[in-house]
Amino acid sequence: MYYPVESTITPVTTIRRERMLPAPGQVLVGAGETVGPADVVARCQLPGEVRILDVSQALHVRRDRAAKYVRKSPGDAVQANEVIAAPKGLLSRLRGGLRSPVDGQVIEVRDGLILIQAASTTYELTAHIKGQVSNVMPQRGVVISAVGALIQGIWGSGGEAEGVLKVLVDNPQRPLRARSIDVSCHGTIVVGGRILDEKALEQGIEAQVRGLVAGSVSANLRPFIESLPYPVVITEGFGALPMADPVFALLHTNVGQQAMISAETLTRWGARRPEVLIPLRAEDEKPTEEARPRPLEVGNRVRILRAPYLGAVGRVEDILEHPQTIESGARVPVARVNLAEGQSPLVPLANLEVIR
Repeated sequence: MYYPVESTITPVTTIRRERMLPAPGQVLVGAGETVGPADVVARCQLPGEVRILDVSQALHVRRDRAAKYVRKSPGDAVQANEVIAAPKGLLSRLRGGLRSPVDGQVIEVRDGLILIQAASTTYELTAHIKGQVSNVMPQRGVVISAVGALIQGIWGSGGEAEGVLKVLVDNPQRPLRARSIDVSCHGTIVVGGRILDEKALEQGIEAQVRGLVAGSVSANLRPFIESLPYPVVITEGFGALPMADPVFALLHTNVGQQAMISAETLTRWGARRPEVLIPLRAEDEKPTEEARPRPLEVGNRVRILRAPYLGAVGRVEDILEHPQTIESGARVPVARVNLAEGQSPLVPLANLEVIR
């Protein structure tokens, strides 16, 4: 049996997501409560960063003489732009003074250096998805359950966002054009087949979109995408790949629905894929089976992960009993995949991803 990589692209499934604080804090909801995407479910205090200020360099004095110019002691509170070290008399006018860059507290004065810890900040954790609190972890966070559509992507950048889905192309082959993104896209999550250049991304900033979902993007646009003020989810990968038909059909079916996207991508320990979540109404809920690893079977819908059929989606027609010789000369297990174009190539099992 071969257990392939799986990608979830389904109109109805049970979605469970942990929402965890970065530090111990207070959970504000209880098990069984219904929450919305913007509801705060927990909060904590995050310590401020430590700033190191060099008195001798700022005042142009010897390090062993810097201590006499310091006006604060460990434990003293300081305010942003407050003078914390300065010479006296005429020198104060010539050399000026060293000012605190932040509100906070002096934690150390030594060797001509002043260490200031910025004031702590309150971190509020939102639910991100519309659903029901199914579990509470005291001081740490909650698990939220919902029923809805789920699309797992390949790569993303920019965090989380919620908004109404707006599809701006009429088929998954079409690139997202800047002229398609106008004032009507304000506050929405826009969808396009491909991203070809920076113009559409820049127009997204101008229109103040909440997020963007596309099939593929040129790899050289990655640094620009990572600087955007909104999240981007890529469903197929880098290059000029069209959005997979099942993904496009599911997004198109849910146009006008509230959607949540999470663009966080982790590829190593605690691997996490970017995703699009579309909660359903209570009356649409259906029981679903628990997710579990399943072997590759005839009839499975699959996506091909390598050229020359990269990104193509089809059904497994047959899993050959014996390994076959491929173009590279290697003998590997293969399956025959029936593609929408009428082709049925033999594809190494390792190059297949099952779409559930």
